[in-house]
Amino acid sequence: MKNKKIYFTCALLMILLGTSDALRGIFSPLFLTEFGLSMSQISIIVSASYLGNLVCLLFGGVILDKVGSKKAMVGFVILLMASELLLLLGAKYAFLLLGFFFSLGLSTLLNTTMIFLSREFSLKNPLFYLNILFFLQGIGTSLSQLVLTKFSSSIAVWNGVIISLAVLLIPIAFILFTSKFSDEKKADSNLNEIKKGRVNKLAIALLALALAFYLIAEHGVTNYIVLYGTQHLALDAGKVGVMLSLFSFGILSGRLILATVSDKIGGAKMVFICLLSASIGYSIVFAFNSLPLLFLCGFAVSIVYPTLTDLSKSFVPSYMSARATTIVVSLASILDIGFNFVFGSVIEAIGYSKSMAILPLALFISTAIMLSLLFVGQRKSS
Repeated sequence: MKNKKIYFTCALLMILLGTSDALRGIFSPLFLTEFGLSMSQISIIVSASYLGNLVCLLFGGVILDKVGSKKAMVGFVILLMASELLLLLGAKYAFLLLGFFFSLGLSTLLNTTMIFLSREFSLKNPLFYLNILFFLQGIGTSLSQLVLTKFSSSIAVWNGVIISLAVLLIPIAFILFTSKFSDEKKADSNLNEIKKGRVNKLAIALLALALAFYLIAEHGVTNYIVLYGTQHLALDAGKVGVMLSLFSFGILSGRLILATVSDKIGGAKMVFICLLSASIGYSIVFAFNSLPLLFLCGFAVSIVYPTLTDLSKSFVPSYMSARATTIVVSLASILDIGFNFVFGSVIEAIGYSKSMAILPLALFISTAIMLSLLFVGQRKSS
């Protein structure tokens, strides 16, 4: 490993980000009982957090390229700390809305920055260390859901968790500020790169589309599988909840196991293999209502997001790598949000059976796009 201090600091940060991301869902009962919000207001908070992702990614990528990863990350962590503290004023709806807008947006920006920093951690096995970080973020989310859900209506626990997150972010910002990043820019080499470097716009567009259709398939399970299981299959909600947890556990275990072979196979080939495997798994699940197989689906897609977004750096000069990464995620998120906006109406119009068939189809489309990207890469190397 190149820089252990930065890596372990980022590991702690990812656990905290996973915890922060889970707060909106865990404490939604508190918003209803203590803060007096309506379900429509909670829906607006969810939409605002998605919008925060887009805004922070678009501006954050430019900031990363302009000032360098060290200064940018310290600034992002300080802003995240401030946005967490805004949530302490959650009794005022506007502050809750702003708090989640910035905290979720900055969280997504910071975990995307990990993709940009992957070669800061290791030159030989960057994808391995990157996927371990995303595994730790999942641990942070899962553990907080497991522990804090018991106190989902407690304002004392809500306040305590927020203050703890803000306090823990202080040493992280300090360590990052005092660390030496090997990617800090040198003006002369940068100038030469600007003259020589070219942006492969076709590859960037293909990556954004592949990521968008993947997100549609993943979020289709996480957002709708409980409704599908209870309303269409007439299963007990608890049983469907176990199936959903199998999907999440598949993602966690996949990131731990598949990370060990990602660097040997290569990022683009690994994503193609995983998407193809997941496409077949999704097809079996929804054709035969085999929900226990969601574990294998989660395992298959586990490393797709971090590995696919990491590929964007390969098609632009390094002075634009952060911008390219955030643009790919932003464009994919726009399509994903648009899909989720209309998918409920699609279910009402054609029913669950036909609607859920869209999810494996989305994965097959993403697989085909990645195959096209492999050909683009071969053409580039030849």
